[in-house]
Amino acid sequence: MKRLIVLLILVGAVISTAVALATPSQGQTSTITSLGVLQADLAFNTGITAQANGLTWEGKQYSADQLPEFLMRLRSAGVTSLGEWLNLHPVVSAKFGMVPVGLLHSPEIVTQQAKFAPGAMSGWHSHPGYLTATVVSGQVVRYGTDCSAETYTAGQSFYETAARTFIVKNESSADAVVMVTFVVPGGTPTTGLRVDKPQPTTCSK
Repeated sequence: MKRLIVLLILVGAVISTAVALATPSQGQTSTITSLGVLQADLAFNTGITAQANGLTWEGKQYSADQLPEFLMRLRSAGVTSLGEWLNLHPVVSAKFGMVPVGLLHSPEIVTQQAKFAPGAMSGWHSHPGYLTATVVSGQVVRYGTDCSAETYTAGQSFYETAARTFIVKNESSADAVVMVTFVVPGGTPTTGLRVDKPQPTTCSK
């Protein structure tokens, strides 16, 4: 019983810390315009960088060119669908230099209109699954955790996944409107389309 109480206290502390460190949006308003379910499986690029530097698995080191040996080990461990296993483990795929593909079963498709007033910001965050965003009017600047900046104007689009934490700002003197399409795991509530993140130590934006 004491262990359970201690565990609950620790979990509560972690949640409180995460909430305290979150960077919420300012001056941004978002409206969901549609929501549906795709009755099919969908593969997507997770955005994880393919490094081809191999990995250590259960005490054995595999170089990038030892993928066949690694797959044979998975097969001997009872993995029946190697392709699906790799799709479920994109970080492992990236270690072997393959495009790290993720697989969503009957994903939710949600479209949302985001309006940014002058000086507005999204706050630091990431997203489950992936999204595509198109600037309808005005312009926004997207900053990565390394403080690299990309400016998008009307008619330009960008792509984001859970692999990247970022912030979007309207640094102009005019309103900006962005249409966003989320493709997220089935059953994701609309409150789970965004995952708040703390201010990175590598960027003060």
